Amino acid sequence: MVRSDVSLTVRQAAVHVWKTIVANTPRTLKEIMPVLMDTLISSLASSSSERRQVAGRALGELVRKLGERVLPSIIPILSQGLKDPNASRRQGVCIGLSEVMGSAGKHQLLSFMGELIPTIRTALCDSTQEVRESAGLAFSTLYKSAGLQAIDEIVPTLLRAMEDDETSATALDGLKQILSVRTAAILPHILPKLVQPPLSSFNAHALGALAEVAGPGLSSHIGTILPTLILAMDDEDVDVQSTAKKAAETIVLVIDDEGVETLIPELLRGVNDNQASMRRGAAYLIGFLFKNSKLYLADEAPDMMSTLITLLSDTDNATVLAAWEAFSRVVGSVPKEQLPTHIKLVRDAVSTARDKERRRRKGVPVLLPGLCLPKALQPFLPIFQQGLISGSAETKEQAAEGLGELIDVTSEKTLREVVVPITGPLIRILGDRFPWQVKSAILSTLTIIIAKGGLALKPFLPQLQTTFVKCLQDSNRSVRTRAASALGKLSALSTRIDPLVSDLLSMLQSGDDAVKESVLSALKGVVRHAGKSVSSAIRSRGCTLLKDLLQADADDVRSSAAKAIGTLSQYMDETETTDLVQTLLSMGTLPDWCTRHGALLTFSSISRHCPTKLCHSTSFPSIVDLLKDSLKDDKFPVREASTKTLGRLLCYQLQFGGSTLQLVQLLILASRDSSTEVRRRSLSCIKAAAKINHSALATHISILGPAIGDTLKDSSSPVRVAAERCAVHVFQLTKGADYVTTAQKHLTNMTGLEVRRLAKLPVESDDSESSDDERRT
Repeated sequence: MVRSDVSLTVRQAAVHVWKTIVANTPRTLKEIMPVLMDTLISSLASSSSERRQVAGRALGELVRKLGERVLPSIIPILSQGLKDPNASRRQGVCIGLSEVMGSAGKHQLLSFMGELIPTIRTALCDSTQEVRESAGLAFSTLYKSAGLQAIDEIVPTLLRAMEDDETSATALDGLKQILSVRTAAILPHILPKLVQPPLSSFNAHALGALAEVAGPGLSSHIGTILPTLILAMDDEDVDVQSTAKKAAETIVLVIDDEGVETLIPELLRGVNDNQASMRRGAAYLIGFLFKNSKLYLADEAPDMMSTLITLLSDTDNATVLAAWEAFSRVVGSVPKEQLPTHIKLVRDAVSTARDKERRRRKGVPVLLPGLCLPKALQPFLPIFQQGLISGSAETKEQAAEGLGELIDVTSEKTLREVVVPITGPLIRILGDRFPWQVKSAILSTLTIIIAKGGLALKPFLPQLQTTFVKCLQDSNRSVRTRAASALGKLSALSTRIDPLVSDLLSMLQSGDDAVKESVLSALKGVVRHAGKSVSSAIRSRGCTLLKDLLQADADDVRSSAAKAIGTLSQYMDETETTDLVQTLLSMGTLPDWCTRHGALLTFSSISRHCPTKLCHSTSFPSIVDLLKDSLKDDKFPVREASTKTLGRLLCYQLQFGGSTLQLVQLLILASRDSSTEVRRRSLSCIKAAAKINHSALATHISILGPAIGDTLKDSSSPVRVAAERCAVHVFQLTKGADYVTTAQKHLTNMTGLEVRRLAKLPVESDDSESSDDERRT
């Protein structure tokens, strides 16, 4: 402290002496000034910080005390000093300039701008780093006095120097120096020049270098810089690609917490851009940001995850890969305990991507391109697994359903990579005491896994089979139904079907009707997927037991038993089939309407799964007679089952050239039934027949036309709608005016305007004649 005071006293005394000399002998000014300045410059360039400080303060006090009397001598000497070959002295000159400009009044410096600005401009391009750094500080001091003039006369020169290979490096560093002291003022002048397309490798490098200096000051310019760099990341020139990528990485990492509010929307705009290169580059930067940034980005993760999942259905393969990699990094940045909170968001995003892909690829199974990549499920699994393991019952349900939806749009090859770690936890949870909603969701997901995972599930076959059989006895219908569906699909992977079928048949002999329905549904699924592996003994036992259930009072049990027999009939030999048909013919005439209904439902199911065994049977005339008589039954479910069977037999006969007249006549009779359900069913059957073989059915148009015309005026709205669809296909109304004219001849109760209205209906406006329960199956 004492030493500092001494230095101050010495400087003040020296200045006082100097003022006295200048006042009394003005001629000595020109003689002494060079010597004095040489001494000061040497001191300013000294390696001793104390000596530099003393020299700087001395020069500053000299300018403050003598002002305009010494400036005309000092400034030229300092300017000339930049030509000194000694870099230390050139650095001292820059420090001296800062002291002079900082000590002189603004009005005093105005007349010397012509010398100051070129001097600092030269110093900023000096070959030595230390000189340029000191020149940057001098520029900051100059800016206080010259303002925009300093920028306008220095920055353009530095930018031009950057275009010259020899001076580009030093000019860039000069820009960095002035940017480090005057970021907000300089950036608007530099950026427009640097981001002009096409972006050169050097300009990309310059943007990255300046970003390191500007730091958070870049936030307000993100929208100007980032799009240009992202597009350059896909440039044909490899050097431009590399430097642009590095610069973009630098920029996203220098942004601070406030700048994130500008950066994130810009990146989101990028991934939604029309150009694939922009989407791809923005996706990469999102991943880079979340992997490498030190900022807290958990609040930004949801939007990013949702957007990137949607991008997994992109048409550009490289963009899909970039989006998947970015998603992996975003998920990796989220704390483990927070992952389950994103389950709903992920489900919604997967649904959006699926719908987008479905619109693009109509008529084919929907798979997301991003979920066909190797290891595609790995970033998703922690989200759902954490929900399954540690979540509440509701979260577990959401996680199981979401996992199923995800697997549904994943390729089989990709699924097989992770089928073991997925299936194990699901089986364990299914065995615990959780609400039915959780069990139902898990069963649904396991069904999808079985369908796609195939033989990869072999290790789990015993566990899965035991679990599904147990769930068939659950108190909740949804759990039982899904367990039945899953067990049916699982049986396709099993090599020992008889024990399973035997267990199911034993379950049918006990338990309530609700359980029996589920077991029957499971049995039907098992037979459908693995019926060839069922031995004749087990098949015979099953048929006997199922025939008894056709007489059950419960509609669901009766219907399920009929479907199971129909499925089993595909694998029966001729003797078994003949015995079954004779039994059904006898049951179809019994007094108990439930028994008659069961017999007709079974004929309907056989006609769906194996119509050839009925149409080529010696009992076929008797079957048709039974169907005819059943159309007069006093119970409409019997009449409807008979109608459905007639329709399926007609479709088979039309397809393979059999006799059809009687079947058509019976369907026309059913179209006049007192029950709207029977009338609607008959029209659906005729429509299905027309879709299979229109030309063959057209031979009966003279009797079909009036019947369809009558139903077009039916009092029941569902019947009229069915009649309209039927008319469109029977008369081929959508194929042109000639068909419309022909239809008018047969639809005598319809005006020409009404027929033309029917011709405008879409051809594929509804499903085939299959009933609702069969469509679900």
